[in-house]
Amino acid sequence: MTTLVGVDLGGTNIRAAVATGTRSHAQPAHAPTPGDEGPEAVVAAIAKCVSEATGGVQPDGVAIGIPGPLDPVRGIVYAAPHLRGWESFDAASALQERIGCRIAVHNDANLAGYAEWIAGAGRGTTDFLFLTASTGIGGALILDGQLYAGRSGTAGEVGHVPLAPEYPPCGQGHQGCLEGTASGTGIARSARRAVQGGEATSLSRLPLDHIDGRSVEEAARAGDEVALRVFTDAGRHLGRAIGGLINLFSPEVIAVGGGLINAGELLFAPLRGGVGEIAFAVPAENCRIVQAELGTDAGLVGASAWAVKNFGQPS
Repeated sequence: MTTLVGVDLGGTNIRAAVATGTRSHAQPAHAPTPGDEGPEAVVAAIAKCVSEATGGVQPDGVAIGIPGPLDPVRGIVYAAPHLRGWESFDAASALQERIGCRIAVHNDANLAGYAEWIAGAGRGTTDFLFLTASTGIGGALILDGQLYAGRSGTAGEVGHVPLAPEYPPCGQGHQGCLEGTASGTGIARSARRAVQGGEATSLSRLPLDHIDGRSVEEAARAGDEVALRVFTDAGRHLGRAIGGLINLFSPEVIAVGGGLINAGELLFAPLRGGVGEIAFAVPAENCRIVQAELGTDAGLVGASAWAVKNFGQPS
């Protein structure tokens, strides 16, 4: 019997599940991520979560999505912003030594996009793009039926395409990144700047550190003009970036996922307008822009599916 496991490693939680097919997994096991305690503690927590998921059975292969840029061939993480000490960390070797089986490592957003391609909004396509817009902005590229990672393994970082130098920096300090304006973090920062600038908004009733993407969304739904403007700007810039991706790749489908899609038309109406500002007519007419379908399960579906792709069908 072949036992394969997918692991979704987040900055807060670890989830592991046994693959039951190409697109499915069993009930997952959960564990908190000891991200501040260094790589050894996180690797130990992953191994324990995997053991709980298999009921103590030794797995034959484990695939894991890690939140940070990495080399999926060598299994080396270049950096992981929410995991202390993971700079240039050989995650594949550390996990293989601890768990005792073959390990496949990939970026978490890439595996979420892979999941949407095989089991969600991208089913049946050959060229498919996935964007996730939440705290940050990530993405995945499926080109000619393959998950494309590029020479360094880091392709798909759509959150770091430039807008213009005068726009706010992203979390990595790059001035004018899409992520600095169109992510949940960017939306919150824009709203805080408006409050600090004395603009009339219901958000001024909140402490600055309580203004987040969700509170801005709620204020916009209530008709707050500042909140509406912030969401409109974010959606438009996200749409313009998507328009550029349409021109570059001419995909069949682009799926947008992440927590921001819960805003519905607050985000998607200006997004569609932004696409029209940039995308050429022919590729735009041949590309559907849709909401992602798998929600928070995408990372785990993608990891378990990646285990199957790399190590064979479970039995």
